Amino acid sequence: MDLEASSSVWTRWFWIFALTHVVVWSLMPILTAANAPLDTIEMIYWGNQWQWGYYKHPPLPAWLAAGSSNVFSDPAWASYIVAQACILACLWAVWEVVRDRNQPWIALAAAALLEACAFYNFTTIELNNNMVRRAMTALTVLFLYWAITKGRLAYWAAAGVFVALGMLSKYDHGMLVLSLVVFAAIHPQVRGLWKTPGPYVLIGVSLLLFAPHIWWMVENDFITLKYIQDRTHTEPNAWNHLWMPARFLGEQLGSIAGMLIGSMALLGFFWKWRTDLNEKDRLARDYLLAVVVGPLSIAVFASLATGGMIRSMLGAPIWIFLPALLVMCFERRRQDPLTCGRVAVACATLSVIFAIAVGVRNTYGTAIREKYLRVDYPGDQLAAEVQLRWQSVGQVGQPPTIAGSWWPAGNASVYADRPVDVYPECNPHCAPWIDETNIHDRGAVVVWENSEVSPPHIRDWLARFPTAIVQKPIEINHVKAPQLPPLTIGIVIIPPRKTGMGEKPPEIASSDGPAASDKR
Repeated sequence: MDLEASSSVWTRWFWIFALTHVVVWSLMPILTAANAPLDTIEMIYWGNQWQWGYYKHPPLPAWLAAGSSNVFSDPAWASYIVAQACILACLWAVWEVVRDRNQPWIALAAAALLEACAFYNFTTIELNNNMVRRAMTALTVLFLYWAITKGRLAYWAAAGVFVALGMLSKYDHGMLVLSLVVFAAIHPQVRGLWKTPGPYVLIGVSLLLFAPHIWWMVENDFITLKYIQDRTHTEPNAWNHLWMPARFLGEQLGSIAGMLIGSMALLGFFWKWRTDLNEKDRLARDYLLAVVVGPLSIAVFASLATGGMIRSMLGAPIWIFLPALLVMCFERRRQDPLTCGRVAVACATLSVIFAIAVGVRNTYGTAIREKYLRVDYPGDQLAAEVQLRWQSVGQVGQPPTIAGSWWPAGNASVYADRPVDVYPECNPHCAPWIDETNIHDRGAVVVWENSEVSPPHIRDWLARFPTAIVQKPIEINHVKAPQLPPLTIGIVIIPPRKTGMGEKPPEIASSDGPAASDKR
């Protein structure tokens, strides 16, 4: 069979490549990570509340995490698959956009080059706002491209859906939206589309879907925007106006270096600007320039103007279409099917090597570092012990709320038999859905890392719940590294007010207060 003449063969190879990525990067953490990663724990216990927003971010990733957490016996397993489905969306979008104006083997090579970028292999394990935003960026760009080039209202409406879902994933999706609006306003081949219904269908759909979150923001005093302000704030310093954007660009260059090196297999060592483009090719090239260069420019200029810090991960969605842009902008010195196939194989091999390396780290990292990796945290054992301590004071089932340090509290909730409300840091700002009156009425458990109760914030927690019963700390031995000291978790039980238990405030000067149970 003539491979050059058979598009279906290359389509089959693309899907083999893409689905292999999903399988490898989903199975690796399922087989080697004993506990859900940091962000995934937070996403699941947020999502169990089904709010229209959370104090850090918009709600979509938390909904996906919580909605999928009950699919398997381990609440993290589905999140690994959903995270890789986000990368699958990126690979598919690049494949479709490049294939529209190029041979399918070139599209395969362009999609495969994503595997050479740090943002699309070992940073993809955690299901969080950054991961979901990558998928929404890819789908926004793809469906808007189809809307512009094919003109169907269904594509305009779909683009509106993904614009809204992108904003419901992370607000920096707005940089892409702004870039696309500017592109549509000034590009001579696209300006005329404003006279058709399509753009207004997109705007209407996106506003309709995003409106409930805007209402939530107003009702909650724009707490997500304040969080962003705190995260990007730096000390007033004229040097930051240059250092922060320069550092960001340096980090981005390091992250995409693999893609740039891999592109040399197609473009050669000395890249030459293409001059052989027809009208449709130029439209695709200009569109991709807006998609890649637009958000990057906005981020850099914002940092230049404010001196604010740009976190490296903000660049992840920017580079999805970099390989597509490169093959549209520069002459391809080698574009035969064999070369493109070799590029895809090399990228797939690199991805598998990265997966093995991460799996080895998950398996042996705690023993080597002599310190808990987050993915080795005994969340299931902690959840079981918290339930036993709660039942030891005469209560049935899971506690209604787990409060205190967010990491152990989140794990105790996520790995419980059923979802349990989490009150992170006992801070109403972090969990507006929690009412402390209900904690007094229905009871709760407060946990914190290490067993000391002398730090001021822990003494403050216990002072707010004077009926709390201080228990002997939970101790859990590490399975992979038994030579390490046991993990110790401080714990107090707040019995429901109606039981009449615990009338006397606890002695909190020592962690060896009265223990209602010593089950370990």
